[in-house]
Amino acid sequence: MPDVDIRPLEPAGIAKAAAWAAAQLRPMPAYISHGEILSGRSPDGKRWADDLDVRLARDFSACLEGGGFVLVASRNGAIAGLCAVAFESAAGTCIATIEDLLVGEDGRGHGLGSRLLEAAETLCREKNADQIMLESGIANDSAHSFFEGRGYRAVSKVFLREQ
Repeated sequence: MPDVDIRPLEPAGIAKAAAWAAAQLRPMPAYISHGEILSGRSPDGKRWADDLDVRLARDFSACLEGGGFVLVASRNGAIAGLCAVAFESAAGTCIATIEDLLVGEDGRGHGLGSRLLEAAETLCREKNADQIMLESGIANDSAHSFFEGRGYRAVSKVFLREQ
């Protein structure tokens, strides 16, 4: 997708990006991981919250306010993908966490996810991140293959028990 423009999300674009992301995520329960449960995006790890767009807007705002970034890929003025990254320090190490990496269905398989990830990794280096982490839903096999193919490795599993 050579005609795609990747830029940092400005606060004025948060609602639009959140609405787009919610529309992409709703048909993809396999995307849900423990972060979505902790943030309230998913009430049970099986389905999305009814107000997913509101929760995503809150999360994108918090990401920007906390020193992170959200990259938005646009094609012909329409959002085609996004990548949200937050930062934290632990024991003297700067860790970047990819909170979300989404590509619209019509943009998948054309290298847009790779371009977004590469742009995010570049910004992480510029912000002196020592490591980049992410989580992925247990059944999100295509994402697992995507990240493993780019040098990421699994380091844990998260377990849930209903009470």
